[in-house]
Amino acid sequence: MKFYSYEYLLSRIEVTNWLQISFAAVAALLLLFALFMSFRDKKTTKYRELSLIALLLVLVTIAVHINNYQSHKRIDDQYSTALRVVEQVSELLGVDKDELYINTQAARDGAIVKTKDDRYYRIISVDSDVLLEKMELYNPQIEIVDVEQK
Repeated sequence: MKFYSYEYLLSRIEVTNWLQISFAAVAALLLLFALFMSFRDKKTTKYRELSLIALLLVLVTIAVHINNYQSHKRIDDQYSTALRVVEQVSELLGVDKDELYINTQAARDGAIVKTKDDRYYRIISVDSDVLLEKMELYNPQIEIVDVEQK
């Protein structure tokens, strides 16, 4: 069973894809160059065709970026929910959030929280609050997922 640390959940929020951003910038520069050249040399059509291709590349890149943004937003919302639950459990138990681990990346009813001293609690969601039920695990096979320290 995997348990995720507070820092790991925090680090997973909003990872920017620099490759997509650089591709969009190159396509936009290509579009500007092609438009400039087509206005400068109105007799040939090669720059107009290049500008149309660059425009299509920019539009496709924007559409892909919007789709990725929406899916990343959904994932970020799940991580944020898990972070809020860990913060609430931290307040209820009176321990630091860095000493808590949760067995799911998206907080949901029935998730299990582990403390550093190997106490386990099941989360029961009640409206926007949480209720904790103490658990005993026999022979648990625990894997802690934490942020890689550099």
